[in-house]
Amino acid sequence: MHSNTVGGVAMRDQFTFDSLLPADLADALELIQQPLPTDPLSAAGTLLTGYSGLFKIGTRVAQDHQYSVPCNAFWANVGYSGQGKSPIYQKLISDPAAAIRLMHKHQHEDAVERWLKDTDGMKKDDKPPKPRPRFPHVGGNYSPEALDIQLDLHEKDGLGALISKDEMSGLLQSLESDTKRGRGTGEAQLLELFDGSGNLSLRVEGQRQYERCHVSLYGNIQPKVLRRAIAGDDPTGKFARVLFNLLPLKTLELRYDDPTDQERAAYARAQKVLEKYAVELHQQQPATVELSAEARCLLLDWFTPQQAKAIDPNISDVVRSLLGKTSAHALRWAGILHNVHNLNAATRELRVTAQTMQIAIDIVDTITTEMRLFHQADDDASTLLMRRVHQLSWGDGSSPRTVGWQYARREAATTKSLRDLGATGFHVAIADLAELGFGTISENGTTTYKAERAMPGQT
Repeated sequence: MHSNTVGGVAMRDQFTFDSLLPADLADALELIQQPLPTDPLSAAGTLLTGYSGLFKIGTRVAQDHQYSVPCNAFWANVGYSGQGKSPIYQKLISDPAAAIRLMHKHQHEDAVERWLKDTDGMKKDDKPPKPRPRFPHVGGNYSPEALDIQLDLHEKDGLGALISKDEMSGLLQSLESDTKRGRGTGEAQLLELFDGSGNLSLRVEGQRQYERCHVSLYGNIQPKVLRRAIAGDDPTGKFARVLFNLLPLKTLELRYDDPTDQERAAYARAQKVLEKYAVELHQQQPATVELSAEARCLLLDWFTPQQAKAIDPNISDVVRSLLGKTSAHALRWAGILHNVHNLNAATRELRVTAQTMQIAIDIVDTITTEMRLFHQADDDASTLLMRRVHQLSWGDGSSPRTVGWQYARREAATTKSLRDLGATGFHVAIADLAELGFGTISENGTTTYKAERAMPGQT
């Protein structure tokens, strides 16, 4: 199956709303996100992460008869302060699920009302426990104990949950605080939630137990906060469990004229479409979908070299963790995409196609590639050389040129640290660029590099 990649790595600009989503949802999302600093991948990834938290427990995707994972997603949008991350959260995470949150609120109010009637006149010690509320969206400042209670309640009704936080830094700080000054259970809990594992908590005040859960995670975070939080290491793999999506560097689209009645109506209809999918996915009966033989071959053929890179002793610890989780992410996203495209119970397919699997692979490939560059230090000489050599070749993108060492030595080595890398550094830099999928290497007498696509931050 053909994949729109360069050097085996997916390009962000290959994604369209129509390629990712059913036609009506694609049109609605394209309209809703129009003023936001998003592209199709950022908008669809955010929306589908929110949807994935609404799936019922037992909504899973299987690689084969021995291995399956929940169709959940851990996703964070990475953008600068003031870039518009909060409107993305509001329009694509919070608003589509508003009716579902209201429904659960009313159900709890009714349950409390029935409890009050049923226990009227009873002694306090004879009363059954007062019904607790269930929250489809759990705020990022939860305590591990409170989340255990929620997941116990959710399991009783087979419901999933979304941990959502407009600013993810608060969640990271609370996890760090819990590790240093609390019981130290928060990080371990988060790691287990990714796999849908159960938990048994024994406390003086009693026990809390659930065997299964379905939890997705969404947040926003600033680049410097993310880099400081990871600090070049991810020993437990908690950051590798999250797909950190770099938002495109563009401003919010502002308009000065009044919207027409037609525009108002179209926007309201689009909002209803996003809400309709949320409700239908929330009501969808849980099932385990399995990869077709062709989809499984695609996944395994792609992940095998990822594993080989992950055990390379020269690779950084954070990238090793990143590569080790690519298959787990791709499998989940194949399941999420499959379920969104198969809402009709009468025609619902239980086998994931190769086409869906390839899209999931391309999503993970794109984000992983951008994160590998992100994790390299800003002031690292080899990284600067990579960027400079690539820009020399790419130019304005209209007609990339071939770059060899002699040309790069004159044009790219503008500082002593870059000049000190020499021809060896140049060859390492272009090998890394080719391996990351940004260009190709030719060896016709001399080794040269030619850019094939823009790097993040370049046009």
